[in-house]
Amino acid sequence: MDSITQGLLGAAVAQAALKKRLPRGAGMIGAVGGVVPDLDVFIRSFSDPTVGWLFHRHFTHSLLFIPFGGFLAALPFLFLPRFRDHKREVIMAAIIGYATHAPLDMFTSYGTQMFWPFSDYRVKLDWMGIVDPIYSIPLAIGVFLTMRTLSARPVRIALMLTSLYICFGGWQHHRGVVVQQRLAASRRHRIEYARVMPAPGWLVMWRSVYVSNGRLYSDGIQSSWFRAPRVLPGASADMTTFADLPANAQANPETRRRFEIFHWFADGLIAPVPGEMDAYGDMRITSEVESLSPLWGLKLNAVTGEARRWEPSAPQGRDIGRILQGLVLGDDRYRPLDELEALDRTR
Repeated sequence: MDSITQGLLGAAVAQAALKKRLPRGAGMIGAVGGVVPDLDVFIRSFSDPTVGWLFHRHFTHSLLFIPFGGFLAALPFLFLPRFRDHKREVIMAAIIGYATHAPLDMFTSYGTQMFWPFSDYRVKLDWMGIVDPIYSIPLAIGVFLTMRTLSARPVRIALMLTSLYICFGGWQHHRGVVVQQRLAASRRHRIEYARVMPAPGWLVMWRSVYVSNGRLYSDGIQSSWFRAPRVLPGASADMTTFADLPANAQANPETRRRFEIFHWFADGLIAPVPGEMDAYGDMRITSEVESLSPLWGLKLNAVTGEARRWEPSAPQGRDIGRILQGLVLGDDRYRPLDELEALDRTR
C-alpha cells in the first residue's frame, strides 16, 4: 500500500507490542521500519524500463530480509542519547515495523516477492487497494491517541478494526469473483485466467479482467456493501504474446528479455494500447475501471524493434470526483447483473 499507510501500520504494531518498554519511541521507530522497504523505488534506470519492475517489491520485501532490513532501519536511532539504554528494544521496534510491510502489500494487486530468493512469484490477494482512507484513518487515530495517552489500548482497537476491514475486503473480493464468473457464463466464455482487483472506492468498486479463448475482457463491478452487485460492461482485446510482436522485435535479444520481464510483471495481462502503434500495456491497472487504457507498458521502435517504456502522453488519472459521486449518489452506467444476464441470453 502507500508508504504513509505502511508507516502507520508499522507504528501501530510497534506501539501495541512495545509501548511499555519504549513509551515514546516505539511508534516513531516502527513507522520508519514500516516505510524503509519502499526505498527500493529508487532502484531505477533511465534506459531500461524493466529495472523498476524487477526491483520494486523485490528483496527489500522478502520475508528473509526482515531482520536485516529492520536492523538497518534501527541504526539511526541507536546513536541517539535517549535510546542509549534501550538498544535491544529499538532494534525490536524497527524489525516489528519492517515485518508489517510485505504482508500488507500482499493484500494488494501489484504483487510482492515475499519468498525471494527461493521464488520470484509475486504474491497478490487482490483484497485491498493501494490507497484506502477507511483503512488508514483509524490507524492514524489509534497511533495518535496512544502517543498522547501512553496507553496501548487505542492502537490495539485500531488494529482490530482495520484487520476486520481487511477480512471484509476478502469477502468483497469473493463477491466480485462470483459476479465475474456469472458474467462470463452469460457470455458463453470459458475463463482461462482471471483477476478481480480493487479499484478506488471503499471496497465497493472492482475491476474484473479475464481471459477467454486468447482474448482479454475487462468490466467494472460495483459490489455495494448493502445492495446487489451491478456491472459496467467494458472493453476487450486480443492478448499479446512475444510471438505477436513484429519480426524485428522478435529478432532483438534485449527486446525478448524485456518483454519476458514485462510479461511476468503484468501477470501476462498484456494487450495493445488503443490508438498507439506498436505499444503494449499492462492491463491490470488502467485509467478507468472498465477500460483497456493502461498507465504503463512497452513501445517498440519501428526500425530496430527495441522495446522502451511507454506511458500516456498526457497524465491519465482516475476521475476521483466521479468515483465519489457514484459511491454516494450512484452511477447510471452500472446495470444490474440479472439484467445483463437476461440480455446475453437473448443474443
